[in-house]
Amino acid sequence: MMNWNITIITAVLGGLIMPLPAAAIPLPAGFEDIFYARQSSVVEIIYGENALGSVAVEYDRQEVVLLTPGVLVDQIIAADMPPLTLSAQALRQKLSVPLKRVGQQGFADRDIVVSLNESDASLRLIFPASLFLNGEAGYARKYITYRNQTGLVHSHNLNYLTDNYSNSLSLAANETLNFTGNSYLKGAWSYAADIDFALDELAFYLESRHTRFKAGRQRLGDNLIDSTPSMSYSFFNPMSFDGVSLGYMTDNYLTPGSGAASPVTVYLPQAGSVEIYRNGRLIDLQQFAAGLQHLDTRSWPSGGYDVLLISRLANGSREEKVQPFFKRNGIFRSGELEYLLQLGRYDQRQGQFASRRQHGKAQRWHAVSNHPFAGASLGYTTASAFSLGGGLMMDNTDFYSHASIDVPVNSWFVERLYIDGLYGNDGSNGYQVGMMKNLYRLGLNLSYRDHHFRGDRQDFRRFGVIPAYDFEYLQFGVNSFLPWNVGFGLSYGLNSFWQEYGRQQRSRFESWDINLNRDFSLPGDLNLRVDLGFHQGINEFISRNAWHGTTESRVFAQFTLGMRERSYNHYQSLYLRARLNGDNSDKNSYGADYALNLDNPNFDRGGKYTLTASLSQGPNQEKHGGAGIVVDNRLGYHAIGVSRAFGNRSYQQLYFSQRSGFALGEGDVAWGRMDNNAALIVDASELPTDHYFDVRNRNTEPVVIRGGEITTLSTMPYQKIAPQAEQVFTGKTDAFYHLSTQAPSVWVMPGQVYRLKLAATKNQTVTGRLLYAGQPLAHARVVGGNSITDEEGLFVGDFTLKTSERLTSLTVKKEGQRYLCLLSENNVRMTQGIMQIRETQCEIQ
Repeated sequence: MMNWNITIITAVLGGLIMPLPAAAIPLPAGFEDIFYARQSSVVEIIYGENALGSVAVEYDRQEVVLLTPGVLVDQIIAADMPPLTLSAQALRQKLSVPLKRVGQQGFADRDIVVSLNESDASLRLIFPASLFLNGEAGYARKYITYRNQTGLVHSHNLNYLTDNYSNSLSLAANETLNFTGNSYLKGAWSYAADIDFALDELAFYLESRHTRFKAGRQRLGDNLIDSTPSMSYSFFNPMSFDGVSLGYMTDNYLTPGSGAASPVTVYLPQAGSVEIYRNGRLIDLQQFAAGLQHLDTRSWPSGGYDVLLISRLANGSREEKVQPFFKRNGIFRSGELEYLLQLGRYDQRQGQFASRRQHGKAQRWHAVSNHPFAGASLGYTTASAFSLGGGLMMDNTDFYSHASIDVPVNSWFVERLYIDGLYGNDGSNGYQVGMMKNLYRLGLNLSYRDHHFRGDRQDFRRFGVIPAYDFEYLQFGVNSFLPWNVGFGLSYGLNSFWQEYGRQQRSRFESWDINLNRDFSLPGDLNLRVDLGFHQGINEFISRNAWHGTTESRVFAQFTLGMRERSYNHYQSLYLRARLNGDNSDKNSYGADYALNLDNPNFDRGGKYTLTASLSQGPNQEKHGGAGIVVDNRLGYHAIGVSRAFGNRSYQQLYFSQRSGFALGEGDVAWGRMDNNAALIVDASELPTDHYFDVRNRNTEPVVIRGGEITTLSTMPYQKIAPQAEQVFTGKTDAFYHLSTQAPSVWVMPGQVYRLKLAATKNQTVTGRLLYAGQPLAHARVVGGNSITDEEGLFVGDFTLKTSERLTSLTVKKEGQRYLCLLSENNVRMTQGIMQIRETQCEIQ
């Protein structure tokens, strides 16, 4: 009986709590217009993980219409985006039709859909999987895209120095003139009072995919590094030559070379995660779906070591796997043949075009001499980071062969072994052997270099591509952390060179340095660093009949007290140092260094200022003092400073330095800070003049520009134009702007200049009361303000306006009737950027 009662009660309760069919909730009267009406706005377009800029849209609860879809097509089909099955025209057609709205967690099925977030004015484009190319073929060797556009970029560094003895003025400059995008003229020159004019480079560049051709004066070091980046060259002098070269390049690749790493794969029967450990320390964690997966090793440390892979599946299963891993960072790529061919001639003045030299009372011009030069090099790197290369070179009348090997090693004390050397037909030879190891608390490096000159005696110390003298170099260093966070460093160096032919008259310098250091954090942003060390230096001169040598040994202790203070726009520091030497108190030294960094101060919101001052007392009571200021703004870098020595030998020095440049392209020219040989001309002429804006392109140094001005934004060549702009806070709260940038979505080549137009809209919050015929205009929609009035006619709306636009009237709709409400200046008050409207009479339109 009891069970029967329980069954009846359960059935009744189940019927009571059974969910009823959902019924449509009707909209309150008067809300139909605002709920179903189509709105207009300017939103930020998001595609994948990329922001494509701001565009105007119209939308309602069901769909969104892009008013200018064409500006998005070029960015979506760019080379660095996932490849699509659609052509540009077909994609434009799909984006021109109304697009269905989905929630923020929605996804596309067969058509392109959008997710609109009205709170932050962003719209995310969601493409179905059927529109993407399948397989890895779409991500094979791919190159950047560029435009056939001319441009000119100039940068210079001007320095002036005066002291007790003389004055000096020097100027160094770089010029890059682009002709067709992949062809340009590049020059580098300098002028100094004692050297006159020096031309280091003036060459015509022609690039196609991964090949670069040069003709003219060019730098040997640039050719070796750019065309054979995986190889080492320890026995080549930095110089310029006149001729031609043809070589490999990685700049035009969509993903430039970042080194080589052995592949690491795991197989997961189910979705799960993979933990990666090195020497018991977690270095990475990655999530994968089921199947054979390739791990991303870009963030892993370089070197050779074993990695422990722990796979954890969704069902709780766990599997461990250990495999060796090798990685080496650099600007090269694995699996590609590097090559370089060079032919030309050079002069003994290290590439100067025509130098005036003083000889007695006469002056003579030294033109380019006829020293022939030729070279051919090949290099290759495997997927396991093993690099091998070599080549032949002719230096004047001598022939040399050279080779380079870089081997990853998986051992406790070596992770990388590198060797390079050369051998000449006259018996001259040189080689370098080095090794290194880096662990969490240990760094070890060792290298030895030796060079023998076996040529003719009259060619000893002759300037050329290959050094014509004898030298020897040994370097060893260890860095580690001891218990109690004590840093330990040990270094040994041996440097020898011979002043006469046949290894006669040897000069030898040997040094030992041992250092222990510890940092102590003190209250009040104070830090005390203690250094204890030992230094020994031995200088020797050895000849057949004589020996001269000096030895210096000292134990020292250095105490550094640092005080730092940071705010939102400034940073200042003061360091007090005392260095005590164990051998003689007269050799003790004391000093104080102060620095103040101001970012966008009130008197110059577009600049950054650095002020420095120092005062010190060195050995033998010598006193020194100095001060300087550096200004970094849209006009470039400017530095001025003074230093002075007090005591028996009074000395004073004053210096001035200025670094900037200009860019010319797309019919515009602008002056500003210039650090690279490509630029954007930033045009903020339509922005309000009482505000400042921070503009940058990807990871380049930003520039702060004031509204109404034009300046340059220096950018790295072979980089995509993807600018970002932000408003700089100046303490004003009357206007906050939504910025948008207008620039072509292409990669900028050396010497090219593109125009970057800044535009802005502002959100104006308006509150007030609307009346009609003396009565509240209730339940009316305020057009453009995304608002509706209440029973008393009160409303709060947000309007999107241009920077120069003012709100002079309101349009209101109610029950199909339109009303016009004119705003009088006497009836409006601005408070903290909010427009407050008193009672306003409206009329039927």
